[in-house]
Amino acid sequence: MTNTPSTPVKVPSSAANYTSATLDPDLRSQINTVLLRDGHVANIQEALLHALNSHNANWPTTIQNHALALLRSGEVTTFPALLHRILDDVRHDSALNPATSSTNGSKPATNGEAKANGDAKDSDGKASLAVPQAVMEEALRVARESLEAVCDVDDKGSS
Repeated sequence: MTNTPSTPVKVPSSAANYTSATLDPDLRSQINTVLLRDGHVANIQEALLHALNSHNANWPTTIQNHALALLRSGEVTTFPALLHRILDDVRHDSALNPATSSTNGSKPATNGEAKANGDAKDSDGKASLAVPQAVMEEALRVARESLEAVCDVDDKGSS
Protein backbone atom coordinates (compact mmCIF):
# COMPACT_ATOMS: atom_id res chain seq x y z
CA MET A 1 0.00 0.00 0.00
CA THR A 2 1.28 3.49 -0.82
CA ASN A 3 1.61 6.26 1.68
CA THR A 4 -1.03 8.98 1.40
CA PRO A 5 1.24 12.05 1.18
CA SER A 6 3.16 11.02 -1.93
CA THR A 7 6.43 12.46 -3.10
CA PRO A 8 5.75 15.21 -5.62
CA VAL A 9 6.63 14.56 -9.25
CA LYS A 10 9.65 16.64 -10.25
CA VAL A 11 8.73 18.74 -13.27
CA PRO A 12 11.31 20.92 -15.09
CA SER A 13 10.32 24.57 -15.42
CA SER A 14 10.67 24.22 -19.19
CA ALA A 15 7.59 21.95 -19.14
CA ALA A 16 5.44 25.09 -19.09
CA ASN A 17 6.27 25.45 -22.79
CA TYR A 18 5.44 21.84 -23.67
CA THR A 19 2.43 20.82 -25.71
CA SER A 20 0.64 17.49 -25.42
CA ALA A 21 2.78 16.34 -28.36
CA THR A 22 6.09 17.32 -26.75
CA LEU A 23 5.38 16.33 -23.14
CA ASP A 24 7.59 13.46 -22.06
CA PRO A 25 5.39 10.33 -21.92
CA ASP A 26 7.14 9.13 -18.75
CA LEU A 27 6.51 12.45 -17.02
CA ARG A 28 2.86 12.41 -18.11
CA SER A 29 2.52 8.84 -16.85
CA GLN A 30 4.07 9.73 -13.47
CA ILE A 31 1.71 12.70 -13.04
CA ASN A 32 -1.33 10.68 -14.06
CA THR A 33 -0.38 7.86 -11.69
CA VAL A 34 -0.06 10.20 -8.71
CA LEU A 35 -3.29 12.03 -9.62
CA LEU A 36 -5.16 8.72 -9.75
CA ARG A 37 -3.51 7.18 -6.68
CA ASP A 38 -4.07 10.21 -4.46
CA GLY A 39 -7.72 10.68 -5.47
CA HIS A 40 -7.27 13.93 -7.36
CA VAL A 41 -8.99 12.65 -10.51
CA ALA A 42 -12.12 11.81 -8.50
CA ASN A 43 -12.02 15.29 -6.93
CA ILE A 44 -11.75 16.93 -10.35
CA GLN A 45 -14.68 14.86 -11.64
CA GLU A 46 -16.80 15.69 -8.59
CA ALA A 47 -16.05 19.40 -8.91
CA LEU A 48 -16.96 19.36 -12.61
CA LEU A 49 -20.20 17.50 -11.96
CA HIS A 50 -21.11 19.87 -9.12
CA ALA A 51 -20.36 22.94 -11.26
CA LEU A 52 -22.43 21.55 -14.14
CA ASN A 53 -25.41 20.75 -11.91
CA SER A 54 -25.34 24.01 -9.96
CA HIS A 55 -24.88 26.37 -12.92
CA ASN A 56 -28.05 28.20 -13.98
CA ALA A 57 -27.67 27.04 -17.60
CA ASN A 58 -28.85 23.56 -16.50
CA TRP A 59 -26.44 21.96 -18.98
CA PRO A 60 -27.03 18.29 -18.01
CA THR A 61 -30.77 18.64 -18.64
CA THR A 62 -30.10 20.41 -21.94
CA ILE A 63 -27.88 17.50 -23.05
CA GLN A 64 -30.48 14.97 -21.91
CA ASN A 65 -33.25 16.75 -23.80
CA HIS A 66 -31.08 16.93 -26.94
CA ALA A 67 -30.31 13.20 -26.69
CA LEU A 68 -33.99 12.34 -26.28
CA ALA A 69 -34.90 14.50 -29.28
CA LEU A 70 -32.27 12.74 -31.42
CA LEU A 71 -33.54 9.31 -30.38
CA ARG A 72 -37.22 10.18 -30.82
CA SER A 73 -36.63 11.68 -34.26
CA GLY A 74 -34.78 8.57 -35.39
CA GLU A 75 -31.64 10.55 -36.31
CA VAL A 76 -29.69 8.11 -34.13
CA THR A 77 -30.68 4.62 -33.07
CA THR A 78 -27.73 3.25 -31.09
CA PHE A 79 -25.94 4.45 -27.98
CA PRO A 80 -22.51 4.73 -29.65
CA ALA A 81 -24.03 6.81 -32.45
CA LEU A 82 -25.85 8.97 -29.89
CA LEU A 83 -22.69 9.56 -27.87
CA HIS A 84 -20.72 10.44 -31.01
CA ARG A 85 -23.44 12.84 -32.20
CA ILE A 86 -23.79 14.55 -28.79
CA LEU A 87 -20.03 15.11 -28.56
CA ASP A 88 -19.97 16.48 -32.11
CA ASP A 89 -22.87 18.83 -31.33
CA VAL A 90 -21.21 20.07 -28.13
CA ARG A 91 -17.97 20.71 -30.03
CA HIS A 92 -19.91 22.51 -32.77
CA ASP A 93 -21.75 24.80 -30.34
CA SER A 94 -18.53 25.43 -28.39
CA ALA A 95 -16.74 26.43 -31.60
CA LEU A 96 -19.57 28.82 -32.51
CA ASN A 97 -19.34 30.57 -29.16
CA PRO A 98 -15.78 30.05 -27.83
CA ALA A 99 -16.00 32.81 -25.23
CA THR A 100 -19.30 32.09 -23.54
CA SER A 101 -19.88 34.24 -20.52
CA SER A 102 -20.58 32.92 -17.05
CA THR A 103 -24.30 33.30 -17.74
CA ASN A 104 -23.92 31.38 -21.00
CA GLY A 105 -25.61 34.16 -22.93
CA SER A 106 -26.09 37.90 -22.92
CA LYS A 107 -29.57 37.97 -21.40
CA PRO A 108 -30.07 37.63 -17.65
CA ALA A 109 -30.80 34.11 -16.46
CA THR A 110 -34.48 33.27 -16.63
CA ASN A 111 -34.13 29.50 -16.32
CA GLY A 112 -37.68 28.27 -16.67
CA GLU A 113 -38.88 30.29 -19.64
CA ALA A 114 -40.23 27.95 -22.33
CA LYS A 115 -37.37 25.50 -22.81
CA ALA A 116 -35.15 23.54 -20.42
CA ASN A 117 -32.43 26.14 -20.87
CA GLY A 118 -34.34 29.33 -21.44
CA ASP A 119 -31.42 31.76 -21.36
CA ALA A 120 -28.97 30.24 -23.83
CA LYS A 121 -30.20 29.96 -27.39
CA ASP A 122 -28.34 29.80 -30.65
CA SER A 123 -29.40 31.53 -33.87
CA ASP A 124 -31.95 28.76 -34.59
CA GLY A 125 -33.61 29.22 -31.18
CA LYS A 126 -32.19 25.92 -29.87
CA ALA A 127 -30.54 25.69 -26.47
CA SER A 128 -26.76 25.97 -26.69
CA LEU A 129 -24.89 22.74 -25.96
CA ALA A 130 -21.61 24.53 -25.20
CA VAL A 131 -20.30 23.95 -21.69
CA PRO A 132 -20.70 27.24 -19.77
CA GLN A 133 -17.46 29.20 -19.35
CA ALA A 134 -17.88 29.40 -15.56
CA VAL A 135 -18.06 25.61 -15.38
CA MET A 136 -14.89 25.24 -17.44
CA GLU A 137 -13.10 27.78 -15.27
CA GLU A 138 -14.08 25.92 -12.09
CA ALA A 139 -12.89 22.59 -13.52
CA LEU A 140 -9.60 24.18 -14.58
CA ARG A 141 -9.15 25.75 -11.13
CA VAL A 142 -9.59 22.39 -9.39
CA ALA A 143 -7.33 20.63 -11.91
CA ARG A 144 -4.65 23.31 -11.43
CA GLU A 145 -4.85 22.92 -7.63
CA SER A 146 -4.47 19.15 -7.98
CA LEU A 147 -1.48 19.51 -10.29
CA GLU A 148 0.15 21.99 -7.91
CA ALA A 149 -0.35 19.47 -5.09
CA VAL A 150 1.39 16.62 -6.93
CA CYS A 151 4.03 18.44 -8.98
CA ASP A 152 7.20 20.12 -7.80
CA VAL A 153 8.44 22.53 -10.48
CA ASP A 154 12.23 22.66 -10.63
CA ASP A 155 13.02 26.35 -11.21
CA LYS A 156 16.77 25.69 -11.49
CA GLY A 157 16.53 24.30 -15.01
CA SER A 158 19.26 22.20 -16.52
CA SER A 159 22.88 23.28 -16.34
